[in-house]
Amino acid sequence: MAGGVVERLEEAIRSAYEMASRLGTVVGSVSRYGEVRVQSGARVEFEVDPEVYFSERPSALHRVGDYLAVVDPKWGHIVLLRVAEIVRRDELAELGVEPPISSYTTDPDPQGLLTRTTIVGELLVELDPETGTVAPAATSIEPQAPVVDPEPGVLARLLDLPEEGVPLGSLATPGGLVKGGAVPVRLPLKAFFQHVLILGTTGSGKTTLLKNIIASIYTLLPGESRPVVVVADMNQDFLQLPLPPPPRAAPEPLEEAEVRRRAYGRAGPPRALHVVVPLTAPDVEAALASGGDPWVEWAGTYYRESLEPLAGPPPGGWVQLSRGGAVALEAEVPAGFRVRLVPYSIDTTRVDTDTLAGLMPGLTSLARELLRRARERVRRTLGGYAGPLHALHAALAAAHILLQRRRQDLNTQSLLGEALRGTLEEYAPHAVGAGLEAAAEGAPEGVTLLDVADLYLSAIESAVPHKGTVEALLRRTGALLDTGMVDVLLPSSGGVRVAPEPGWSWIVEAAADAGAPVVLDLYWPALRGLGAVEAPRLAAYRMLERLISWKHGEWARRRPTPSVIVVIDEAHQFFPQEKGAVEERESSRQVAGMIARIARLGRARGVGLVFSTHSPRDLHDIILQLANTKIVLRMDKSQLDYIDLPQEAKQSLPRLPDRVMIIQSHVYKEDYLVAKTSLPLVMHYDHTMLTHPHH
Repeated sequence: MAGGVVERLEEAIRSAYEMASRLGTVVGSVSRYGEVRVQSGARVEFEVDPEVYFSERPSALHRVGDYLAVVDPKWGHIVLLRVAEIVRRDELAELGVEPPISSYTTDPDPQGLLTRTTIVGELLVELDPETGTVAPAATSIEPQAPVVDPEPGVLARLLDLPEEGVPLGSLATPGGLVKGGAVPVRLPLKAFFQHVLILGTTGSGKTTLLKNIIASIYTLLPGESRPVVVVADMNQDFLQLPLPPPPRAAPEPLEEAEVRRRAYGRAGPPRALHVVVPLTAPDVEAALASGGDPWVEWAGTYYRESLEPLAGPPPGGWVQLSRGGAVALEAEVPAGFRVRLVPYSIDTTRVDTDTLAGLMPGLTSLARELLRRARERVRRTLGGYAGPLHALHAALAAAHILLQRRRQDLNTQSLLGEALRGTLEEYAPHAVGAGLEAAAEGAPEGVTLLDVADLYLSAIESAVPHKGTVEALLRRTGALLDTGMVDVLLPSSGGVRVAPEPGWSWIVEAAADAGAPVVLDLYWPALRGLGAVEAPRLAAYRMLERLISWKHGEWARRRPTPSVIVVIDEAHQFFPQEKGAVEERESSRQVAGMIARIARLGRARGVGLVFSTHSPRDLHDIILQLANTKIVLRMDKSQLDYIDLPQEAKQSLPRLPDRVMIIQSHVYKEDYLVAKTSLPLVMHYDHTMLTHPHH
C-alpha cells in the first residue's frame, strides 16, 4: 500500500512540475527543512538554485514585493505568493571551509556564493484550475512543491485582475515594475460610482494619474458606456486635456514605453473640451464697456488669458448657443479641437429658501429662520419672485443700522436707498447707472429694485430679530456677493435682470454628444481676487447639488441620462476638517451632510465622485469613509496616520518613486496592489510653464 502512495505522489509531483513549466519559469521548490503552515498571514520558505538565482534575467527572485506561485501536487491548485524576504549567505564561510573575508583578504571567493537562496513568500490567493475560481489561500502546501515565476498573463489571472475597465497603470512593486510593465491594472467603471480617493504629495504624479484616467475614459471606453467627466479644477491643469504631450528631449525609457503600450494602448487626448467658467460682475462690466457683443467679448478675454498659451491664437469666430436664456460659445481652435465656453453664474431669484441657505453653510438656525420669513413675505407679494440678493443684502444692512440706533434719529427710506446704492456700487457698479428705480425683470410690472429692498426691510423689521441674527445673515449674504458670481446683474430694457443660471443637464448632455470632458475652471475667479476660498467652494457645491438633483429627478421619471464622474481636485479646500470657530465647524458639518447625501444618491443614480488631495490630514473624515477605492502615491510621513493601509504598505509610502501608487479596493482580491502609471498621455505643464511657454 505504501508503494502505491509513493507512486501516486511521484506522479503528482511530476504533473505539478509539468504544470509549473507551462505557467512560467520554474525557479525552485518549497523547502524540505521546515514546517509548511497555512494559516492567516502565513509565509512559506522555498529554495532557489544558484544557477537560476544568478541568471541574467532580473525577476521576482531579486525583489521584495514581487510575485511567485506554487503548484501544489495534491490537486494542482496554484497558490500565489508575494515575496516578503530574500535570504542569502556565504555557506563556505559559515561552515569554516573558507575563512571569512577580512581586512587582510583582498580576493573574495565567488564559490561561497554558489549556495541555494532562501526566499520567504506571503500566501495570497489560490486558483483552482478545475473551477477557475480564485479565493484566499487556504489549502495546505506540500514540501518540494515547484515554485514558478509566472508569465504576465498567468500572474494577471492569479491576481484575478479585471480585464475591462479604466487603466490605472501596470503592476509594480515599490521598487519597480513587475514583468517590465506587461501586467495592466484596471479599475472597473462601476468602482468609480462607489467613489474614489486619490492621495499624493506635490510632485508624486497625482495630476498625471488623473489626466491619464480621463484620457482613457474618453479614448478607450465605447461611447455608449462612456460617462461624462466633470473636473473641478483649481489650477487650470485640466484645460490641457485635449492636447498631446510635447515631444520629449530624450527617448522614452523602454519600461515607460511598455507601460504606455500594455496598459494604455491607443489612449490619448479627447477631441473636444467644454469649459464652465464662473461669470463675475467685473467680467460683465469689462465686456459691456467694450461696446461689442458682451458674450463674445467675454469669451475672447477668457480665451486669450487661459487657452491661448495652450491652443494658439484666438479662433476666427464664436458660434453663440442658448438655452433658457443661458449662453454658450463654441469655436474650432488652431490646436485642432473644438472648445465650448459656458459663462456660469448662480440665480437665486427663483430658488427656494432651503436651496439658498444651502449656499451659505454655517448659517445659524435663527438666521436661517429670518431668511425664510423674509423671503416668504417678499415672494407672496411679488408672485413667487424673490428679487436679487443685492436687495436682501441692502435691507439687512439698513436693518442692522436701525437696530444699533434709535429709529427716530434716522430716515428709513433714505437709509435704505443709501444701503442699496452702496451694495450696487460694490457688487454691480455697471447697474448703478440704471438707478435705484430701475425695473427688476421678473417682478410684477413697475416693481423696482428699491421696492424689493423695501419689502425685505419691512419683513425683517416685522420679525423683530436680534441684532446678532441680522449680523450673521448680513455677513453670509455679503460673502455670497463677494464671490461675484451670485445674481450677476445685466442691463435690460428699462432696468436690470439677473443672468440666467445654465442648467447642468444642458452642460452634461452637450458634453456627452461632443465626447468632451467638462472643466469647471475655479482658477478664473481666484485670478481676479474674488471670494478667496468662497467662490470656488460655492461653484463646486452648486455644481454637485444641481447635478444630483437633475439625475435624481430624471431617474424618478425613468428617463435615461448620461452617467457622470465628478473629479474634485484639491478636495481638502472644499471639504475641510471640522475645526476653527463655531460657525466654521457648523459649516463643515453641513457640507459633510451634503456630500454624504450626494454620494449615497450618486451610487444609485450614476454619479461617481473622485476626490484628490495632498493633505488627508485636512480632509473631512466623511470623504475617507465614503471612498471605496483609495489610491495613494508618495506621501509625507506627517500624513501617514490619516491613511488606513496595511503597515507594510504604509511604510513604503514616503519613498515611492514618481507615479507609483498603492491601490486598496474591494474590486481586487488582495488587501492592496501596487501599480505605476505612464508618463502623461496628454499635455501636462504646471501653471508657471503655461504662463511662460518657452520654459
